[in-house]
Amino acid sequence: MYEFEGLVGELLQTHPELDREEVMRRIGKKKETVGAGYLTDQGALFLVAGELGVSLRKPESASDTPIKDLYIGSNDVNVAARVLAAYPLAAYKKKEGGTGNYRRFVLFDGQHSVRLTAWDQAAEGTVTAGITMDTPIRVTSGYVKQGLDGKPNLNLGRKGRVEVLSDEKVVAKLPTVSSVAEKLAPVSEERQLMALQCSVSSEPRYNEFVRADGSEGSLYQFTVVREGGKAESRVVIWSPSARPELRKGQRVLITNLRTKRSSGGDFEFHGDAGSAVAFVPSGPAVELRVAASGESSSGTLLMAVDSKGRVWAVEKEREGREPASGEVIRVVPDSESGDRLYCKSKGALSVSEASPLPDLEALATKLRDAKDEGRMVMVEVIALSPGVAEDVGLKDGTTVRKGELTVGDDTWEMKLVGWRDLSSKVEDIQPGQRLRVVGVTPKTNKMGTCVLQMSNLTVVEKLRERS
Repeated sequence: MYEFEGLVGELLQTHPELDREEVMRRIGKKKETVGAGYLTDQGALFLVAGELGVSLRKPESASDTPIKDLYIGSNDVNVAARVLAAYPLAAYKKKEGGTGNYRRFVLFDGQHSVRLTAWDQAAEGTVTAGITMDTPIRVTSGYVKQGLDGKPNLNLGRKGRVEVLSDEKVVAKLPTVSSVAEKLAPVSEERQLMALQCSVSSEPRYNEFVRADGSEGSLYQFTVVREGGKAESRVVIWSPSARPELRKGQRVLITNLRTKRSSGGDFEFHGDAGSAVAFVPSGPAVELRVAASGESSSGTLLMAVDSKGRVWAVEKEREGREPASGEVIRVVPDSESGDRLYCKSKGALSVSEASPLPDLEALATKLRDAKDEGRMVMVEVIALSPGVAEDVGLKDGTTVRKGELTVGDDTWEMKLVGWRDLSSKVEDIQPGQRLRVVGVTPKTNKMGTCVLQMSNLTVVEKLRERS
């Protein structure tokens, strides 16, 4: 499959009077003319190019230049590399008047790195293509100038383009960011680091300030330790592009850092807007079958069951296709706390197409096996009484709302109980209704009887009658 963005760039080179927006408009028009369902964007692009007298072809890739061989003054160079740092799109004033856009990157292909500055249309194309940290890319028709640090700086203008690599053989030769990460160790000199792997040891702090020249600045800081260690080091990211929610004990990968001696004499790790903080999986993969889904403060909350019938609350970012009830997910959590698994990093959660995990009905815990072990389970039951909610008095003279429902399966009968706002979960349930109750905890009450205690995570789902 040819790289779509690369082909668009090839067309724009031959017809500079066009821009990407106009090309996409013509692609949409061509698809409408031919008929929906018959053309992909790329197929329509070939037709548009043909009408303009352009014969598109696959970009040549045999002349990739290793980063170590780049030299100041070289032109028309191609580079295959991974993105170590991706800075936000920024504006600049053109000499002839008006403004343009540029975007900076740091690329690496192993032990060597280089700064890349993409200008105007090329810069905007990197945003459209979704190029971020660890993305494998190819820079085509770039030129090299001297950077402010005196080193070669790769540039990309109107003639050049950048595209996400799809050639698996080329991608396989490019080390990932995690493979070049260094473990936290005592620092004795100021130097640049591609990436650092460590554990968070403090809650992060974010501060905004005004510089001496009146400009505004910000910093995001926290402390880290090496795995199993106690000696803390400070990490400071200036003008951060993102502020991830960090928790003590999380393993993280931090990119594009330099070591710097503080006023107190200790070495710290400093980053900038191109630095990224990625979560590192904390344990082996586990397969879970999704039983219910909802929303959390930071994204999606999935209630899922493992092979032993235990229910986990899985928090993930709200992006991509959301797993449906009944699907199996493969989870390598970035961190966990009790019955909660947190999936923030790319690849921490994926849908498993083929899994030996039993279906939801088979994973349900039988009431006779529900034990007070302080863990959430899922039960499939029938309502044996109407759900009721009423105010009950407490010893201190106050009253509190209590919801209660008697349920049963083919092994036992139990009470399903919810206090305060949770009482509404059972109010409209009638005898004979089949229910799936996800995320309920067996508890022994003061009478010595085991009941099913609901929490804010509990989902009560009405099931259809079996045919």
